[in-house]
Amino acid sequence: MGAVVGTPDRDSIVVAHSLGCITVLRYLLSLAGPWRLGSLVLVSGFVDKLPALPLLDSYIGDGLDVAGLSDRIDRLTIIRSDEDPYVPTGHTDRLAGLLGTSALIVPGAGHFLASDGVTSIPRVLDAIA
Repeated sequence: MGAVVGTPDRDSIVVAHSLGCITVLRYLLSLAGPWRLGSLVLVSGFVDKLPALPLLDSYIGDGLDVAGLSDRIDRLTIIRSDEDPYVPTGHTDRLAGLLGTSALIVPGAGHFLASDGVTSIPRVLDAIA
C-alpha cells in the first residue's frame, strides 16, 4: 500500500473493493504524521469477519477501530449491493456507520463482480467526479 498510495493528500483518490477496503483502512490508520485524503470510495467494504469466507478470519482479525478516520477524508463514499453473497449488507452498513455515513445501494449488483453482471460502477465515477 505504501508504494501505491504513499502519503495521501487532497488530490488523492482511493477506490477499494471488498478485502481491499479493510486493507486500505488499515493502511490509512497506520500513517503517522499529518495527512488528508481527497476521496475514498469503498465498495462492498467491511471490518467484521465474513460468515461466507471463514478462511479470511485471520486476515480480518478482530476488525478495526476506524474512529476519527473520516475526519481526515474530504469525500467518503460507501457503496453496497442490496444482496451480496460474500459481504452481508449489514457488515457494509456497520462500516458506514462507524465512518459516520450511510451506504449507497446499487440494486442487483451482487458482489460487484463481472460474474454478477457488473462491468462498471457509475456510482464510483459519480463519487470521484
